[in-house]
Amino acid sequence: MTIDERYEIRGLTSDDADELAQLHVTIWRDTYTGLIPQEKLDGLDPVDGAKRWRAWLTSAEAPRVVGAFDRSSGALVGWICIGKARDDDAPADVELQVLNLGKAHHGTGLAHELMTRELGDQEAYLWVVDGNERAQAFYRKHGFELDGVGQDDTSGSYDLRMVRSRG
Repeated sequence: MTIDERYEIRGLTSDDADELAQLHVTIWRDTYTGLIPQEKLDGLDPVDGAKRWRAWLTSAEAPRVVGAFDRSSGALVGWICIGKARDDDAPADVELQVLNLGKAHHGTGLAHELMTRELGDQEAYLWVVDGNERAQAFYRKHGFELDGVGQDDTSGSYDLRMVRSRG
């Protein structure tokens, strides 16, 4: 089954905020246990998250947010956000701000498809949680390399910057 047969990929709207927030909490708890303080993960609230996502998705400054929906269930299973660089010292004009997939969809080719469709071979950068080796390996396959810059994140993690030069 192809990606297009298995998933519907489309821009997300404020109508998707509740489902997006619930998936966000699930993915973070699945992915970041042991990498982010547990009290931060335990405190994630999909109701508050939905309010933030709804505001973000309707903001004029919002990056493009594209979601993937499983065609068999209709459920949102992942998303990608790409926008203008948010950092003053950004090494590129484009930032891959989020690429998240539900655990059951790892290894399906969906993350690759989202990257290819939405980012192509553009020069870009991203932040990845230190210790998230799976994500770092994925990004390396897509031409990103650690550049030696790191920072403390408000989530309690330490994030590493990865950069990809033009295709």
